[in-house]
Amino acid sequence: MTNGHPMDDDLQLLDRCVVGDRDAFDELVLKHQKPLYSMLYRMVSDADDAADILQKTFVKAFTGIKGFERRSSFRTWLYQIAINLAKNLYRDRARAGRVSLDDVIIRRDPKTLESLIRKETRDRLYKALTSLPEKQRLTVMLRIQEQKTFEEIAGIMKCSVGTSKANYHHGVQKLKAMFEEPGTGSQRPGEENDMQK
Repeated sequence: MTNGHPMDDDLQLLDRCVVGDRDAFDELVLKHQKPLYSMLYRMVSDADDAADILQKTFVKAFTGIKGFERRSSFRTWLYQIAINLAKNLYRDRARAGRVSLDDVIIRRDPKTLESLIRKETRDRLYKALTSLPEKQRLTVMLRIQEQKTFEEIAGIMKCSVGTSKANYHHGVQKLKAMFEEPGTGSQRPGEENDMQK
């Protein structure tokens, strides 16, 4: 590994992977598996499913590494693969009648949701999130739970930065509307400033 930018390290490791260096791919796995597993676990709320999807993500990345065009970072590419595999898992289960597509949602994790709402309203937030369209739900999850920038979200979701901001804005506005009391248009300081980041 170099002392440079982490993305430079990924590019060097990718160069080694393309020529068949398995150790380089193992380094990429070690570098990215924890944050990727964390995101998957929050999406699917099941440790076994998250681990299975993580493994499939790296298998798919390994077998497709020569086709990776590097238009985005390796990390963004991994997130795209993982999110698509998670959605596929739930679509397959929905067809089999075992789970709803709305189950692909933020896990009700006390550490990350505590700053958003009080403890007694978590169930309401969970239900509200499931009512959002998929792109808005994933964008809100990536922005709030994964603390991704709009540029990173755009890369992961394969859309423009403007679209990622719009999905976030519309998702947050819908959530706010569900939680606002009639007649109150109050907004917490700094909420709109989040769109500038």
